[in-house]
Amino acid sequence: MSPYAVLIRAAKFEPVPTVVRAVRRFIEKCCLEVGINPDTPVVLASELATNAIRHAGTPFKVTFVALEGRPVWIEVEDGSLELPRPRAAGPDDLGGRGFELIEALAAKWHTDRDLSKGNKIVCVTLKGDEEDGSGDGNHVDTACTEGQLTASAGQSDLHRGSFPRAVAGPWSA
Repeated sequence: MSPYAVLIRAAKFEPVPTVVRAVRRFIEKCCLEVGINPDTPVVLASELATNAIRHAGTPFKVTFVALEGRPVWIEVEDGSLELPRPRAAGPDDLGGRGFELIEALAAKWHTDRDLSKGNKIVCVTLKGDEEDGSGDGNHVDTACTEGQLTASAGQSDLHRGSFPRAVAGPWSA
């Protein structure tokens, strides 16, 4: 059975901290349109947008995708090829806990890099309702560009899942 698009929305943002509030409002509106609680999606999108601003420093696009019978996913695409590198945060560190939060709240996450375009997409899949089958992992296993439901051929570098906790790097939350 083909998935039916319930809602696919995308918005572009400038890399300034004040737009995180607009990202949260955008995701909240999308969630309310499809009838899901916006609390977790708003937190996840806020974290990804903050990372795009802090570490990529380029304009970025946030895409919300809801397909019938599949878990909702959120993508943040920025103009950097630098992959996220979660790190272990110390008890007094002000940052470094973003991907712990993402791993706790999302069903799964992954990144795609398009080397030909010089960008990357970080995608989080929301936890679904186990009773309706939307949490059974049937998400398209790669991030999609706006208007697509499958990955483009140019997305040649893909990473999914969990990074080791002790890895340090500049793309830490």
